[in-house]
Amino acid sequence: MQALFDFHTHSIHSYDATATFDELCKNALKKGLQGICVTDHMDFDKKDPGYGYYNYDAYMKDVNRCREIYGDRLLIKTGVEITYQKEFKDKIKQFLGNHKFDYVLGAVHLIDHVFFLNPEYILGKTINEIFEPYWQEVLSMARSSLFRYIAHLDFIKSVEFKDSREFRVNDWMPEITEILENIIESDAILEVNTSALRRRHTGPYPGWAILKRYKELGGTCVAMGSDAHSAQHVGFGFKETARRVRELGLKILRKQDV
Repeated sequence: MQALFDFHTHSIHSYDATATFDELCKNALKKGLQGICVTDHMDFDKKDPGYGYYNYDAYMKDVNRCREIYGDRLLIKTGVEITYQKEFKDKIKQFLGNHKFDYVLGAVHLIDHVFFLNPEYILGKTINEIFEPYWQEVLSMARSSLFRYIAHLDFIKSVEFKDSREFRVNDWMPEITEILENIIESDAILEVNTSALRRRHTGPYPGWAILKRYKELGGTCVAMGSDAHSAQHVGFGFKETARRVRELGLKILRKQDV
């Protein structure tokens, strides 16, 4: 089987990650990957704990240093994961115009300036009030044309309820379908993010039902990402997930495709 590429990892240039560039590279080599893309967080919301943390010059210094050390054995792509919020579209566009990356990943993490996996987000909210704003923000991101790659589409399914409520994907398939249609129409590519396997899920972000729908609508390709924030998680769950992705008839992005 062809070696895989991890297009979503984080280093100490992300506020919430612990892995050095060297640790990411060494673990990628150990796991037999083609290469990695280090997509550290860039955040524009002053209420986000990562606001002001990212340093492009320091990041690129590590990229170039590690390319010198590991480049004959591992391809290292530059990347960034941008937290999308509709109100910051102009700032995001300006940032991307002033910085060069191989791979730009769009992600929704915040609703009304709150990280939606924080317990406070769901307090006093109905199911609709929890999930509907998320799908609206993801749809806005898909329509923005800012991102070639869309991260962990159903990330919000990891909200933790302390009652009988739960996320049911079929309840939201009309909204998800509209998002997928916009992703496909804009020639963007959906990420298959295996970090869901490190939580309570039996499949990636997005789940298998969404990936099947993506294929039905005309989606052809996905990018594999571990969302590793520590070195041991590079390439986590890739082998089995990639097998199932191929069984759905989807192609997996290769290093030469970026």
